[in-house]
Amino acid sequence: MGKSHVRGRRLLAIAAASGLVAATLTAVASPAVAQPRAQVDREVYAELAVDGNTEFFVYLAETADLSPAAALPRKVDKASFVHQRLTTVAQTSQAPLRAELDARGVDYTPFWIANTLLVTGDRALVDELAARPDVASIESNREWQLFEPVASLAPDNGIQAIEWGVANVNADDVWNQFGVRGEGIVVGNIDTGVRHTHNALVNQYRGNNGGSFNHNFNWWDPTGQCGNTPCDNNNHGTHTMGTMVGDDGGSNQIGVAPRAEWIAAKGCASNSCASNHLLSAGQFMAAPTDLNGNNANPALAPDVVNNSWGGGRGDTWYQATINAWVNAGIFPMFSAGNAGPACNTANSPGDNIPAYAIGAYDINNTIASFSSRGPSGVSSSVIKPNASAPGVAVRSSVPTNGYANASGTSMASPHAAGVVALVWSAAPDLAGDIAGTRAVLDQTARDVNATGCGGTTANNNIFGEGRLDALAAVTLATGGDPPDPGLVADFTFQCSRNGGTRTCTFDGGPSTGDITTYTWDFGDGSTGSGEVVSHSYQGGRSRDVTLTVADGDGGTDSITKSVSP
Repeated sequence: MGKSHVRGRRLLAIAAASGLVAATLTAVASPAVAQPRAQVDREVYAELAVDGNTEFFVYLAETADLSPAAALPRKVDKASFVHQRLTTVAQTSQAPLRAELDARGVDYTPFWIANTLLVTGDRALVDELAARPDVASIESNREWQLFEPVASLAPDNGIQAIEWGVANVNADDVWNQFGVRGEGIVVGNIDTGVRHTHNALVNQYRGNNGGSFNHNFNWWDPTGQCGNTPCDNNNHGTHTMGTMVGDDGGSNQIGVAPRAEWIAAKGCASNSCASNHLLSAGQFMAAPTDLNGNNANPALAPDVVNNSWGGGRGDTWYQATINAWVNAGIFPMFSAGNAGPACNTANSPGDNIPAYAIGAYDINNTIASFSSRGPSGVSSSVIKPNASAPGVAVRSSVPTNGYANASGTSMASPHAAGVVALVWSAAPDLAGDIAGTRAVLDQTARDVNATGCGGTTANNNIFGEGRLDALAAVTLATGGDPPDPGLVADFTFQCSRNGGTRTCTFDGGPSTGDITTYTWDFGDGSTGSGEVVSHSYQGGRSRDVTLTVADGDGGTDSITKSVSP
């Protein structure tokens, strides 16, 4: 991975599935310096032992009170207040430290969104800074996993008109019934970049002036891989952006909110994302700048930011950025991670309480085996993911100006970001109201009863609040009652063994809707019908059992569950 600001040392990678969280300890000072009082990340000392000098973040103790933003009526006012308050606190509290570093010729980069400086120095400098009363902690400049697709990108399987995920969240119903496709909303993406000239994305790029492009305030590349012109050297960012807004004006309707505009920051150089690049990207989203990083303008901040990256559990290093977005009226959408199916695998920052994390399911509405489960690593009483969206075999744009299929929670969270864009486009009075929007999404998500990993059957650590429903959310947000969810297939089962025979009883009672028939495929070539059925298996193989329910109007819904030995 190419990195700017990295000078002769190694960044320690954190795997998304590892569950490792960087430990901290109180540094033991050399006899020549005072005993440090700030916490110092153990990785900083490990890097110093190898390289002598390293980069590290110095977090200041003073924090900004952003709570007055809640009383401001407009999103633009919230964003301006947050930017002014954060930059003022950073300037005043960092001034003494910056003056000292300047006097000594120490290299550093300041950030206002989290009140921190990225400093390059040796062990003596670390110990000296840790002893300062204005320093809260010293942390390493780590790398975070890009939530890559769980398998290589699959070839394009052909135009589907409206892609299955877009239809599954009922986005096309919002288009048809409300005449809304995301107009007036801007989505942001922190990812590997975007091919801005892709046929399905070029018209939605905010930097497109109709025949020419202005990338100021619309594109930011702290990695230095692309420079001043948007690019994507990975595929990932172009794919996630396509799911949010993609539409080529013809048959490739891949995006949930195809008339929203987009901007992007390249927080991930290639396959992983350095902390300093992600902080810079998060800062840009709160107050976009020109291509030189100047003239920050919070009035140009996006409405929702998608983040398909992360790693570890219970790590709150990005929470100051998330809190800034929330107070500025920017919806913080995150992937839950691809570390499932075990419980306690929801990744950070998605498992942070103010983040809205998304799990992934397939075309049969079955949770993906890879989708990370909760609860949150920050607090075991908090359900994660918050909700779920389509994330298996999702067809979207790639930088070749073509299309490909990919699977992962990276593909699920852009669907959810698109749903927020539709809700705010249809109900502009709700724009910037993060708590109110979360309540709308939670209340209208289609419940999926799931056991294991904790929570209730309807709000659990597998699906969260359930499968997001754009039509129900827009209907509620615009003052109507959520529509009847219609048919929803679901079932429970219990099995007992007698020698080599396993007998299972399947109950389709948890299904909802005006159901007239229950049809079962037992996964061994046998079928059955009826709400409650029993079936016997020989041997110990796992079986995928599918229930299909139908109503008198010809509507159907199916669900598949694995029945283990």
